[in-house]
Amino acid sequence: MADLPPLKYGKVVGRFLANVADGPDLADLPEFPPLSGRVTFTADAPKVLVAGGEPAPATYIQLPKHYECQLDEFGYLTWRGMRGIRLVAPDEATNPSDWTWKVSFELSYDGDPVPLDPFSFTVGEYQAGPDPENPDAGSTGLVDLTLVSPVRASAGDAVVRGERGTGIQIDGQAATYAELPTGPADGSQYIVRADGLLYLYDEVSGWTPDGQGVVVRGPAGTTQWAGISGKPATFAPTIGSTATTAVAGDDPRLSDARTPTAHTHPAWEISGLTQIADALLSSTTDVEARAAISAVSTSDPRLSDARTPTAAGQAYDITFKSHTGTRKAGAGNVMPEGLRIERPLTISSITYRGETAGTGDLVVELRKNGTLVSGTGATIPASAHNADTVVTTGGPWTFGVGDRVTVHVTTVDSPAGRGLQASLQGVTA
Repeated sequence: MADLPPLKYGKVVGRFLANVADGPDLADLPEFPPLSGRVTFTADAPKVLVAGGEPAPATYIQLPKHYECQLDEFGYLTWRGMRGIRLVAPDEATNPSDWTWKVSFELSYDGDPVPLDPFSFTVGEYQAGPDPENPDAGSTGLVDLTLVSPVRASAGDAVVRGERGTGIQIDGQAATYAELPTGPADGSQYIVRADGLLYLYDEVSGWTPDGQGVVVRGPAGTTQWAGISGKPATFAPTIGSTATTAVAGDDPRLSDARTPTAHTHPAWEISGLTQIADALLSSTTDVEARAAISAVSTSDPRLSDARTPTAAGQAYDITFKSHTGTRKAGAGNVMPEGLRIERPLTISSITYRGETAGTGDLVVELRKNGTLVSGTGATIPASAHNADTVVTTGGPWTFGVGDRVTVHVTTVDSPAGRGLQASLQGVTA
């Protein structure tokens, strides 16, 4: 095989992963399995002249299918089992002395194609780092496809990172990409103000494609003071002690660690409080202060009153089952003798409810010692047999110690449903 010194070579690496939803594991974050497929590199220069070739000058033409790399099981760019591929780095020994390489992709995940647009990038001379076991660490000229790939459809800024240089030359600016000059000198660089990107002109391939310019970090030349907005009225600011001047770095006030000056505020100067807080602050006696927050004094006799609770007015609610099985007319089959009342009771509400609905109206009433309690009757339609039917009109109803209460069915629904219950809401009298 013929050698063509003094050619220089760069090294290109990359890794390609898919973003998929979380798989069947304990976590819930997305996963990033490797892609598979082929990555092809093509020189944008149709031919390269090597005047200093040995044993004689030569022209070489890069053959694309011989620069087809595969992705390994981890998604890394691989050539003949090694990660990364070497490409010729254009320099003064080649003609042209500067060109770009184009990379194209045929990738897939789980059998489905993954479309990825081709793009062009520059390759410089690769020099390995000091560690033979990891030559890429600390190397120069290494090209990572992740760092040079342009991002066109991005909600943020697409950044293409190249080799660190000593400076940047910008030959001019154009309002839009369409207004870039035609046929400038090879290597010309222009800023397009419409997108803020830097575009390079190559005499072979023309301008960098629209939208694939490079983000310029920092001003593209000297910025005039007059063009800066939001600046102070004077610069440097005037040193002084007023609201429109600045404090010098050696001003003694900056290092005065004195104890804060003691001060007080009368209550009337404090505003924006709640009505209760305002009333509390304006109080002049302890009686007024307690009244503002509805508090009692520590000597209030109610705080130490260990009296027996009042007999009247204590909650006394009763629920009992009167009928089981199929409903029948009468006092029921659970407690036909009635529920005995053990202390004076005032009932304010009665709730009737059956287990299931029958057909037709069900007429019920409360009886005390076998006699109708006026106002406690209810005519319940079939649609409400197994729902709560509340009776509050006609009350309250009073019962004494020893009274016996029954729930009486005066008209049974036909055919009859099942069960009947009464709930009495009351207090002791």
